[in-house]
Order: sequence, then structure tokens, then C-alpha cells
Amino acid sequence: MELPANMMQFVAAFGFLAFGIVLFAARGFRLETNKRGAVYGTVAGVLLAAGGLALYAAYRGGSNTAVVTTATSLYPMFTVVLAVLFLRERITVRQSVGMIFAVAAIVILSL
Repeated sequence: MELPANMMQFVAAFGFLAFGIVLFAARGFRLETNKRGAVYGTVAGVLLAAGGLALYAAYRGGSNTAVVTTATSLYPMFTVVLAVLFLRERITVRQSVGMIFAVAAIVILSL
């Protein structure tokens, strides 16, 4: 049985909700009043939902699953790039080699 991307996202949301309730209970059901944190959390949740929908749609859309899975697992590489751009961090030789191998993996899997 195949589920459409939006239905998979809807079902996954229940898992996130259950996990959130457990975390909320572990904090003694106390809410934080930090507005900045609430905004960051909301933006992160919206981006997570959009990413999940895009991933499920890519799987269902007939794309090469190996390429889609590999490409989505490269998010740490984008974290490194953003750290260089916004935090002025330097890329180490190990990180450079890792990013080269990651790009090579995408190229090889897409052939």
C-alpha cells in the first residue's frame, strides 16, 4: 500500500507529537517564555515539515532512491558551508576531503 507524501508527513507528525509530549513531561510540563526560542522552534518545525514532504515526494516521484537518500544525508556538509559563510570558521583538510567524497558519491550514484 502506497501513501501519498502528505499522508506520510501527517502520520509522521504523530510520532513527533508523542516524542514532544514525552520531552514536555520530562521538563515537568513547564513552558519557556523566551519569544526568540519560540520563533526559532516554529521556523525549525516548518522547515522540518517542508523537508519531510519534499523527501517523501522525491521517493514517490520515481526518483533514484539511492541518490535521494544520499543527497538528503549530506545536510552536515551544508552546516559546514554555512559556518564558513556566517561564522567565519575555517574548513579543515579532513572536512574538505569529506565534502569532496560526498560530492563524488552523489555523482557516482546518479550515473
